[in-house]
Amino acid sequence: MEDKVCKKCGSNKLIERAQIVDYGHMNQMNDLSIHIKTTDKIFFNKYEKGKLTAEICGSCGNVELSINNPHELWEAYLKNKSL
Repeated sequence: MEDKVCKKCGSNKLIERAQIVDYGHMNQMNDLSIHIKTTDKIFFNKYEKGKLTAEICGSCGNVELSINNPHELWEAYLKNKSL
């Protein structure tokens, strides 16, 4: 199996699946995420949520983001466009 390398500098010093968080009230950790609305209501809308993770190069510092559920978010996006 071939090792992954940084797309910017070619280094193999990659930190994979790094958690991206925000600290909220009382210093509570919250995962950063993407939300796409799937209903068109005034109150109590529903959302498809996807958790962001990062791949970080330990040589040049390049960061690439990815999402854990791209197919579900795509479907939610298509649904949202038709609302």
